[in-house]
Amino acid sequence: MGEGTMPRVAALVLLALLDSGAVLAETAPQAETLPTIPLPAEPAAQAPPPTEARDGATVLEAIVVTGELLTREAERTTASVAVKAGAEIERSSARDVYDVIRTTPNAGWNDSELGLSTISMRGIGSYGASLVGAGTIYGTATTIVVDGVGLPRGAMGFADLSAFDLDQVEVFRGPQSTSQGRNAMAGAVIINTVEPQVEGSFIPEFRGRLGVGNDNARQGAAAFGATLWPDLLAIRLVTDYRSSDGEIYNETRDEDDWAGDRSHGSRLRAKLTPFGASGPYEAVLGIADNRRRTGSRYVEQAREAERVATANEPSEVDSESKLYSLDQRLRLGEDWTLRAVSAWARSHTLLHLDVDYTERDDGYIAQVADSRSFSQELRASFSGDAWRGTLGLYYFDGEDGEYSTGLTALTALLDAVGVCPLDLLCSLPLGGVTIVSDNPARIENQAVFGEVDWQASDRLTLTGGLRLDRERNSRHSVNDVGGDNPVAEAVVLLLQGAQVLGPDGETDVSRSFSAVLPKLAASYELFEDGFVGAAYTEGYRPGGDGYHLACGERYSFDEERTRNYELSFKGRLRGGQTHYALNLFHTDWQDMQVPVGPLTCQIITNAGRSRIRGGELELATSPFESLRLVGSVGIAHGKFIDFDSSQGDFSGNPLPKSPEYSVTMALEWTPIGNLLIRPEAQRVGATSAQVNNLPENQIPAYTLLNLSLRWQYRGLGLFFNGNNLADRDYRLDANTTALRRDPIAALGYGRRLLGGVEFQF
Repeated sequence: MGEGTMPRVAALVLLALLDSGAVLAETAPQAETLPTIPLPAEPAAQAPPPTEARDGATVLEAIVVTGELLTREAERTTASVAVKAGAEIERSSARDVYDVIRTTPNAGWNDSELGLSTISMRGIGSYGASLVGAGTIYGTATTIVVDGVGLPRGAMGFADLSAFDLDQVEVFRGPQSTSQGRNAMAGAVIINTVEPQVEGSFIPEFRGRLGVGNDNARQGAAAFGATLWPDLLAIRLVTDYRSSDGEIYNETRDEDDWAGDRSHGSRLRAKLTPFGASGPYEAVLGIADNRRRTGSRYVEQAREAERVATANEPSEVDSESKLYSLDQRLRLGEDWTLRAVSAWARSHTLLHLDVDYTERDDGYIAQVADSRSFSQELRASFSGDAWRGTLGLYYFDGEDGEYSTGLTALTALLDAVGVCPLDLLCSLPLGGVTIVSDNPARIENQAVFGEVDWQASDRLTLTGGLRLDRERNSRHSVNDVGGDNPVAEAVVLLLQGAQVLGPDGETDVSRSFSAVLPKLAASYELFEDGFVGAAYTEGYRPGGDGYHLACGERYSFDEERTRNYELSFKGRLRGGQTHYALNLFHTDWQDMQVPVGPLTCQIITNAGRSRIRGGELELATSPFESLRLVGSVGIAHGKFIDFDSSQGDFSGNPLPKSPEYSVTMALEWTPIGNLLIRPEAQRVGATSAQVNNLPENQIPAYTLLNLSLRWQYRGLGLFFNGNNLADRDYRLDANTTALRRDPIAALGYGRRLLGGVEFQF
């Protein structure tokens, strides 16, 4: 599809929606907004009011977006946001929030070499244009926020993000720097869990799930909620354990659980209302403990059809993150509210990887990543007849510690740096090079922000937002390179003398950055419940200083920015039976932080510029009381405009891990009152995994078929989830190893089946 094709197609879709919307808005009677198709006896905390029907059709519930500075109904926000209610997620085949992200158009979750899993939003990954140097960059381009707490950088991709007992997940595509601040240049994922509700009496609720599946899959989950002190205190306690051996076999180590995944998350939320449930003050305390241990999905490309790994070293990630939050809310009369959100986060991640993913004894990498952070946000919100807005202050203080040890075979290193003149020399058992590095980083961030809505007329709303952001980051690097025997030690000294390897020692780097981040938007009600909008937003990620441990080079890189232009058309048709949302965007990505230099001494510099164009269309309709159809499509055409490095001129190449299209379609059918059948199809277009766009780095297009079945009778239910029912082979990444350049691939998940019982009382 050419660059001009997508805008023409989107324009035709927009005209069709405008035409149908104008006609239906005149003829269809308006109905009260009501929820999606529920199953009988859903949990009380998530169950919406009973569904009403008009002419045999279900009216879909209103969608409220909470992740911006101002809470809005979905059709009134110009941002491109996919909103999934907790009950809808549990009706699907998603096992965790990562699955929710994967099925969101123009959003993806990919594996990457060295264990750096990443979110991709409209072609921009968590670590930017390339993962090389990710350990140097102080922040990410995307953020995940759980109940007001941003996940630590060290826990991105590793934390247990259960899909059980959630209230809502919001996936924002496009810059969110004005509202979310740091780490949101490309987008944000906002996760809201179920909040306890203070009642007038002790009414306990308990729900649970037990499931088993193929590849030794297991799940045990439970939630308990109750008002412990009438009109004063309520709690909600949730735990979820999931495990699977995976489908990849390691023949070198004879391990059939090589890609196993074991997760255990627990959280406690307590709500205090000292002046009564309807009083002016309330406080919500949250504590979460998330643990996950996952194996590697990387295999040699020559063996990927067999799903056989050959690595001789253990390859797994063991992560634990703890999140603490205190959310205080105070109403000051009818027009003003104050809110203070205090958040603490801790994470500890152990990573051990084979450097070449083969049976060769080329070495390993072991890393300990410890993160801790504290943030404080204060907001004052007001609401009047024509004006409403939020003003606030933000403070962040965090530390990221990365302590690494590794052993690399000397022959493999000599081969990689091109100083192996004789094949015989590089075949001798010369020993290994030991590398010990410690790179603790410190980040301090302050911001003043605000956003205001002005109701300029009955149909026109104008929005203005601004964030003044300042960050200081610093890093202390310690480097110690040696050999594991006298011969290797002597060769290391020679390589250091030739400046092939960096010298031992310590170095300190530190820089400060500031930014002004505006947001301008307008929303116009073209017809009843139909809104057209336009918005301009900017994304920002600070720069920093780095020190390459292998070659001993110190370098600096500046901040990078995106400028995003957005058009939207959103609303409801047929009295609420159909929801639609269309966003078209154009993004300029400037001063990209990109890698330059040879493989053994790649550094980060601002050497790139790119352009991304595309759109997202989402539709949900319920033509009958027993039937609901959901469809979404995303198109993103991103390419480098300028990207000339010592590795080659990549100008004109597509952005890595940015599929040209992604489509998800699902049907929810209740043929009888207590049975739900939900088939789902997902199609993801082809993309390159690396900036070089070489054949061995391609991720072909693929299609996945999923199925979810639910049957309930009063408080008891049976469920079945099936992912990738056709057991299709597909890739999450395609790369080459750093040393010997062997082609490797991260395999997508094979057929996953899980069935069991659900209960609540």
